[in-house]
Amino acid sequence: MYFIHPEILWGLFAVLIPLIIHLFNFRRYRKLPFSNIEFLKNITRQTRKQNKLKHLIVLLLRMGAVSLIVIAFASPRFGKKSNTVDAKVKSIYIDNSFSMMAEGENGMLFENARRMAADLINNSGRDVRYLIQTNDYYSGKLLLNRDEALKETDRLKVSSATRMLSSVAQRQRKMLNKTSVYESFWFSDFQQYSSDVNKFEKDTLNSYYFFPLSQVRKKNIYIDSCYFTKPLILPGKQAVLKVILANASDVAYEKVPLTLFVNDKKRAVAGVDMPAKKRVEVSLSFTTDKGGWQSGKLAIEDYPVTFDDELYFAFNVNSRIKVLDVYDTSPDKYIKTFYQTDSLFAFNEVPCLKLDVSAFSGYELIILDALSEITSGLSAALLNFVNSGGNLLYVPRAGAEPQSVNGLLNRLKAGNFLKADTSVTRVKGIKTDDKLFKTGILKVPENALLPVVRYHFPLKYSVTSGVETLLTLLNGDDLLVRKKSGNGNIYLLTAPLDKSSTDFALNPLFVPVMYGVAITTGKTDNLFYFMGENEKIVMPVSSFKKDDNPLVLKLKNSDYRFIPGQQRKGNTVEIFPYDGIKKAGIYEAVQYDSTWFLTAFNYNRYESEMSFYSTSDLDSLLKSSAVQNFAVLDGKINNVHEVINQQQKGAQIWKLFIIFALLMLLTEVMILRWWK
Repeated sequence: MYFIHPEILWGLFAVLIPLIIHLFNFRRYRKLPFSNIEFLKNITRQTRKQNKLKHLIVLLLRMGAVSLIVIAFASPRFGKKSNTVDAKVKSIYIDNSFSMMAEGENGMLFENARRMAADLINNSGRDVRYLIQTNDYYSGKLLLNRDEALKETDRLKVSSATRMLSSVAQRQRKMLNKTSVYESFWFSDFQQYSSDVNKFEKDTLNSYYFFPLSQVRKKNIYIDSCYFTKPLILPGKQAVLKVILANASDVAYEKVPLTLFVNDKKRAVAGVDMPAKKRVEVSLSFTTDKGGWQSGKLAIEDYPVTFDDELYFAFNVNSRIKVLDVYDTSPDKYIKTFYQTDSLFAFNEVPCLKLDVSAFSGYELIILDALSEITSGLSAALLNFVNSGGNLLYVPRAGAEPQSVNGLLNRLKAGNFLKADTSVTRVKGIKTDDKLFKTGILKVPENALLPVVRYHFPLKYSVTSGVETLLTLLNGDDLLVRKKSGNGNIYLLTAPLDKSSTDFALNPLFVPVMYGVAITTGKTDNLFYFMGENEKIVMPVSSFKKDDNPLVLKLKNSDYRFIPGQQRKGNTVEIFPYDGIKKAGIYEAVQYDSTWFLTAFNYNRYESEMSFYSTSDLDSLLKSSAVQNFAVLDGKINNVHEVINQQQKGAQIWKLFIIFALLMLLTEVMILRWWK
């Protein structure tokens, strides 16, 4: 027990007053004549004994009454003393994240939080100042009076912003660092991913009050993500989109409608069965008739949490696959003939001496066509190209020294070429189940005429190098291997393509190989981004004009636009757009009224999971934190201020002390009146 006004306890010295009165009571007795002294003596003894007991009881009652009255005025309280009982600043955090859209017992959780905060403000002292915080933080006046705080609370809205509670608490302490004592109130559903209250900074001075708001039903189905099964999407070719749906509910749902829109037109519909607490992958197929950038949207119907029922994405349909042939003196005629005669490919050839490595990002496939030497600078540029998702095909030169390419192979950890082998052999094995051959080879006949090899460079590599054999020779050597590096692949052909070395270029097997190395690129652009994540967008924009007119991001079908942070690097542009993204949707990158590419932003899915801390869980978590003074209170209460007052001041036990004091005075009156 402690006292709000301990200085009043000095009044306990007032108990000496009735003691002094009783000790110095010199009342004179009246003399009465009496005939028989023997009887008088007995009466006197009996009366004095009774008077002493009565006076002692009255004395104790009076002293007790005075003591109880003094203690009552000192405002006794049970429990641990709070440092913030007289705090004149209250910090109020109202969770306005998307998960607060869920229904509680008294309506939407966010509205409940606003109502409880308003109730606290209305019933606090007129001289109290308030700091109102949300996931959007706070950008206005630091401390508000009652009317300003109520207006600020009334204008709050649900937002896409999400914050870790520890960062909110850290910002709160930073903003109130000049305030000696304050009270902190937290109204939230306390979703587990963001409620890191155990990471709060040490605080032994201020008091924290947490109000967990619970949902009536933890129900939510959402679109988690999507991806294409093939990295390159071509006009007139079927594209398969994989969609991942998640059920965060405790119950299963049948035939949840999923709709795919491409360029604002409905292209596919599916009914999806959603088991409880499971993720489901759905395939949706469609075709596009034109090349260029396309916008897409996936949609489901779910209530009441609706922010994650749509997923926007943007993709580029390659009208032609860009292939670059880098040669020494002249390009290989077989390679040139294959890629130039197919309208699917945009073939370009350039001598090694005139090579511009900054243009690599604009190609899906680069062919090193019988180069006599690969410099360290070219190796570094090629490694960056492959790691970024491009494919690289190396064709050796007859009579070349293995060291000319081993430097690049060492960088890629793809082994080393040995001296040339001139023994005659032929292809024995084809890895037909590999993605390289899926579009060109269905089955290899037993008597198929496979390429003959008269000259090749054996490749030596370790079993842990990650090198995959695609074409095998009779003697056990490799004719074609693949090494994955980053998001791309390097294909190594061990035999030159001239007739004296092999007839591979004249064999039907040549077509699916050359087709596969071009279309199986791992070079893909992100289909979408999530708001609030610190990522950058890197896009190849070869025709982007280098002048003072910046690239602008414009929300499709809207007038909203802004200029993001941006930096030009070679034929790519890096964009840092996140401060300007306020709404999910498709954004167009525009310069001089020309759209260079599309990108999509979606609300973060962190708020989609229905995992929350209960009152007991939150209390246990706080006990392991560095916060000393805290209380986890019932979020279902109607009168917040009454609970806060009781929590801060304890039970109003001063009334009990007054009642006991009155009882003592009443007992004294009865003794003096009836005890004769």
